[in-house]
Amino acid sequence: MRILLLEDDVVLANLLSAYLLEYFRVDVFHDLSEAKEYIARFNYDIVLLDRNIHGHDIGLELITDIKNKNSTTGIIIISAYDSISDKIKGLNLGADDYLDKPFDNDELLARIYALSRRNQPLPEINISGLICDTTLKTILYEKQYIALTKKESNLFFYLVQKKGQIVSKDELLDAIYLNPQNISSNTLDVTIGHIRKKLPMPVIKTIKTRGFVIE
Repeated sequence: MRILLLEDDVVLANLLSAYLLEYFRVDVFHDLSEAKEYIARFNYDIVLLDRNIHGHDIGLELITDIKNKNSTTGIIIISAYDSISDKIKGLNLGADDYLDKPFDNDELLARIYALSRRNQPLPEINISGLICDTTLKTILYEKQYIALTKKESNLFFYLVQKKGQIVSKDELLDAIYLNPQNISSNTLDVTIGHIRKKLPMPVIKTIKTRGFVIE
């Protein structure tokens, strides 16, 4: 699971990210503009954000960007605004949960897991007759299983879970490799070529200069 944390209190951000890094991959930002660049580039499972960044209420601006890109991204506001009206405002802006400062790290972890379960894709997805089990990572077609290598399976099921969304090469590399900076983007083309040869119909579409999509 990949999480983005936007918090302008550097000490708090460092403490919180150190805790979360035991469980997830975490990108930490103290500035709104840099966070927006990463949100535009990557799909996050969960975004944790302080509504007030350097004295400005980020409000609708960032939450709308996140939800417009990927409606399944969970948003948890962590904020010192603790009145009922402030909470209602944050939730009405599109946030999924609201946690008051100060909070217990274990409570935040529990809320992250709860939100991720709520936003999980369907366990079984039918794509043109391919029965794709996203839990077991198996592909069944006309009662026959289609075997993929581990790397092919990771790539294919990442696209399956993002069905209908164009996924860039950078995002794919980041999602399936531990050290994506050491992997050529041509490696993805080769791997996708192998997957296409194994599938009975063309389900992975290449979008020139943008990436790949399963429609």
